[in-house]
Amino acid sequence: MMARLPESLSAESLLARTVRAIRGADSTALEAARSRQQLLTKPEGSLGLLEDLSIRLAGMYGQVPETVPSHPVVGLFAGDHGVWAQGVSPDPQEITTQQMVNMAAGGAAISVLSRQMGAQLWITDVGARHEVDAPIRQRCVRRGTDDISQGPAMSLDEAVQALEVGIETGVEAVEQGADILVTGEMGIANTTPASALISVFTGLPPAEVTGKGAGSDDRRHQHKIGVVARALQVNRPDAEHPVEALAKVGGLEHAAMTGFILAAASLRIPVLIDGVIACSAALTATAICPRARDFVITSHAGAEPGITATTSALGLPALLDLGMRLGEGSGAILALPIVQASAHILNEMATFEDAEVTDIKVSGETDIPDAVQASIPPCRALILGGARSGKSTFAESRLPRDSCVTYVATSQRNSGDAEWEERIRLHQARRPATWHTVETTDIASVLLADDESPMLVDCLGVWMTRILDEVGAWTAAPGDQTWQNDLKGHVDELTDAIRRTRRDVTFVSNEVGMGVVPDTPAGRLFRDELGRLNAAVGQACDEVWMCVAGIPKRWA
Repeated sequence: MMARLPESLSAESLLARTVRAIRGADSTALEAARSRQQLLTKPEGSLGLLEDLSIRLAGMYGQVPETVPSHPVVGLFAGDHGVWAQGVSPDPQEITTQQMVNMAAGGAAISVLSRQMGAQLWITDVGARHEVDAPIRQRCVRRGTDDISQGPAMSLDEAVQALEVGIETGVEAVEQGADILVTGEMGIANTTPASALISVFTGLPPAEVTGKGAGSDDRRHQHKIGVVARALQVNRPDAEHPVEALAKVGGLEHAAMTGFILAAASLRIPVLIDGVIACSAALTATAICPRARDFVITSHAGAEPGITATTSALGLPALLDLGMRLGEGSGAILALPIVQASAHILNEMATFEDAEVTDIKVSGETDIPDAVQASIPPCRALILGGARSGKSTFAESRLPRDSCVTYVATSQRNSGDAEWEERIRLHQARRPATWHTVETTDIASVLLADDESPMLVDCLGVWMTRILDEVGAWTAAPGDQTWQNDLKGHVDELTDAIRRTRRDVTFVSNEVGMGVVPDTPAGRLFRDELGRLNAAVGQACDEVWMCVAGIPKRWA
């Protein structure tokens, strides 16, 4: 995984040297942590995300027993934005500097939470419109960005300077004893450039990643989506050139937070992110150096759709969802005790041998008396959701990560479609090594195979697209319905196999009523047939779930 830096950047620049220093998670420590988790006095997987997090921490710190992070530093970066002039925020821009003063005085939410968690709060002015008379770090690159709806936010050199402010801050924090970094930010209108960056690095349209921000109504929200779309059209940022993209549509605090994340990765310590601004920085950092992902911990899900899009793209589920939408790093610092707890569990929990507790994995299960022998029926679940709703991440979280799972990928590889190939790569990267991937449309055969491992089918929407192609529905003349019998045969074969299978199986599908379907004959055809398929599969399943904004709810 090659780093993506501007060709004009000096190899001896701080940014280039930092990126070169980033190595992925320590594979030896990861394996040692996985092995230890197997020995602890609990059923495998019973502590959920705490177990995964403890293993990831071991890979970050490179040791087992692992470091319990106890010296956090919140790196909070502030900047202003020229796009504010487009009316994307109801708040006056003066609040940026006023809040920095409030933060430094200890009166802001992040100030209170940092004190509670024993964290140092480092406030850095990297691009506020006005100079702040308060005890903060003065590292201003320029006084606010230009309007991204009219042209680039800043020059490439300014973006690199802001990135290096973040790197210097992270390095200084670690040199002074920090063993975990926490991202924070302040900047009125900064969710607009954040949405633009998230759109660039996820490939999703602005409407799917742009939220209301702080306090906007529906009318302003629609206007904001249009401003983001205009910024992308005017500047044409390219995900293959992330630093240039950051200069075109990002902000100075976004750049500094990106550098802060890269610094953490280069120094092999975790960095907690939350909020849509931090998410855009994390996507930028991992676009610059994909190995940086190994050191990112996503803390709070939040209300912004860009957060869900980011956690899905990174394959890193959030630890909390408290309905917060403040930013500042407030959600990230709240997750610190969970991170500490995961490390304590791995380090201090007794093993079966230490506690003289029978390990069922070694001794074997106790037999069921013959008189009460009964087979447990398989669990068949359908998980629905709109685009980037978190449905795939939720489906994967229901399955064991340290034992065999059959992952049925219904998508078709297309080397000519770079964006589609990148989505497939991201999905593959987040699957555990113990999972076995099968790329096929013949789901029924896999369901009925002589195999008892759980199955995950992702997704039925893509499967329907390919089956419609196979039966000739897309090219049929108007009024020609002969293909429908062939389609019905495929659907009946699938639902019959669902009812007959002895395997636990989870299906992921698009809820077409919540998505944007092109108002064309092909779009309506797909919508109707996928709706019928979802209904048929739902009838054959034991559970039906709906994911909305990353939050799953069971409906049946």
